[in-house]
This record gives sequence, C-alpha cells and structure tokens, in this order.
Amino acid sequence: MKVVVALGSNKNQEENIRRAQKCLMEIFPNIVFDAPVWTKPVGIVSDLFLNCLGRMETMKQEAELITIFKEIERSMGDSHANHQQGFVWIDIDLIELDGRRIKNIIWQ
Repeated sequence: MKVVVALGSNKNQEENIRRAQKCLMEIFPNIVFDAPVWTKPVGIVSDLFLNCLGRMETMKQEAELITIFKEIERSMGDSHANHQQGFVWIDIDLIELDGRRIKNIIWQ
C-alpha cells in the first residue's frame, strides 16, 4: 500500500524532524522525505513549525501504522500534555493510505 505521512515539530525543530525521519527509516527503509518547510503555527501560539511529508510503500495496515507513529512520538518525549502547552516535539500523522485521505494537513 502507498502511504503518505506528515511530520511536524515546533520544539528543537530540525533535530526532532531528523530524529523522527531516522526512526521511520529504520522501520520503513523505502520511505522518502520531501524537503522540510517552515510554517507559521495555526490555531496555537508557538514558534514556527518545521514540517515535511514522507512517502513509502508497506503492507502494514492503518491501525499498525498509527501505533508505530505514536510509539515514535512517545519515544521522542512527545505527549498530549506538551501539546496542551503548545509544545510539539514531534507529530507524525498518517495522511493517505492507498490514495484514501485519512487526515487533512493544515500547513499545506
């Protein structure tokens, strides 16, 4: 299945995006990332976000992908409590799965 993921961070942005990409590449060796882009925050007061998209093919199902992404987020210190304070260490979202839109991204 073809998969599109979105990564975003507003805290130690460049380092956290690189770390998340590395974690994803260890699990999904065929993932390819677009160049990261700086964006203004939407709906929260915070530093700029650094965002990027990743594209890959996998046989993993939607629930398993989301679980993997959440595990990476937790391993990098991200939490709901951080988000409530406006800090996003890393956010990894499943955007498309086999051409089906799962989630819209607001920074594009």
